[in-house]
Amino acid sequence: MGGVRDGFGATGGSALLPVPASPPPAPPAQPPGSGQAADGQENSGWQISNKVAALADQDSTAQSELSSTLGCSDEHQGEMTAIIDQAVVDVQSMGLATNTPEGKRALITAIMQRLEETRGTADAGTAHASTHAASTAANVGGYNDIGGVARGPSPLAGFGGAMPGGGGMPMGGGMPGGGGMPGMGGFSALGQPLSALSGLVSPAAQSVTKAASSSTSGRGSGTGAGGAVSSAGRIPVSDVRFDREGFAVGREAYKGYVAEALDVMGITDPQARQQWADGLMTAAARESSFNPLAINLSDSNAHGAPAADGYFGNSSRGGLQTIPTTFAANHQPGTSTNIYDPVANISAAMNYVMDRYNVSRDGSNLTKVAQFNPGSAGGGY
Repeated sequence: MGGVRDGFGATGGSALLPVPASPPPAPPAQPPGSGQAADGQENSGWQISNKVAALADQDSTAQSELSSTLGCSDEHQGEMTAIIDQAVVDVQSMGLATNTPEGKRALITAIMQRLEETRGTADAGTAHASTHAASTAANVGGYNDIGGVARGPSPLAGFGGAMPGGGGMPMGGGMPGGGGMPGMGGFSALGQPLSALSGLVSPAAQSVTKAASSSTSGRGSGTGAGGAVSSAGRIPVSDVRFDREGFAVGREAYKGYVAEALDVMGITDPQARQQWADGLMTAAARESSFNPLAINLSDSNAHGAPAADGYFGNSSRGGLQTIPTTFAANHQPGTSTNIYDPVANISAAMNYVMDRYNVSRDGSNLTKVAQFNPGSAGGGY
């Protein structure tokens, strides 16, 4: 347990890198000149100014990603400290009873529970590490785009390996049909390899900070960035769009997306909304770390000719990691046909689990799907 905790970094938090400096102002206007030399100089000045501004945006994206990475590390380290503290309490409270067979069994059961909690925390940390590594690789690509460097395989694109202190748990394993459950991507059941969420990208020079600030335009249902609302339920796969728009990311953004999806789905009872919200937020954290642009390029779904976004046509996409055929078959009327649109993605996932796993419309039995159960270690869906 201590090894897993230490694998999340030094105790007491980590220092962030300095915030990037603001970009210099645009070049001042020059007296008008004439001829090709003057025109070329003026154009060059503006090109340099534009690239400096784009680099500043890219720096902001990198800073945001670093902050998110360190935040996840501190969060998981805190979880491990709590688990270890509870394990010590278990030993102290049961120590006097371990001279009996019943006492020994009770202590073993308690320690096994703490180890199971440790495994779940390590799995979540490994998944988050994979997502952040893929996002960093995309950021490197953004810098290369600004500098005019041809893209090639990123050294981070195939991120894998074990979490430090995590017992050598491998990354990058695939699950047929998304963990043996057709239609959805995601992470494997407890004890099985996790699929790396590689290819998590954003357009060059697009700031995640800016996207996060546009909390209303980032929502779906056709308002703002969502667009292309369809009144159809099931839609043809050919109608699925792959627009990687500037949707807001993070836990707070997903609280809004989930609330909007529940509105679209007509879930109005407060208890039912809470049951769905608990499960959906749990699944979104496990599937994508609350990132609407997450895409899995490593599991068994990652195949097929490139879609309009340039990635494997059948890859799992979005905050709830649906594959295009599942998104199309479970599309919710009144939502966007864009698979990355968070509200459309969440709504399709809700329709899917209700159809495939007979989850009731009030969400009262949603916890039977492990990936939506806050009390379990998850396991694909």
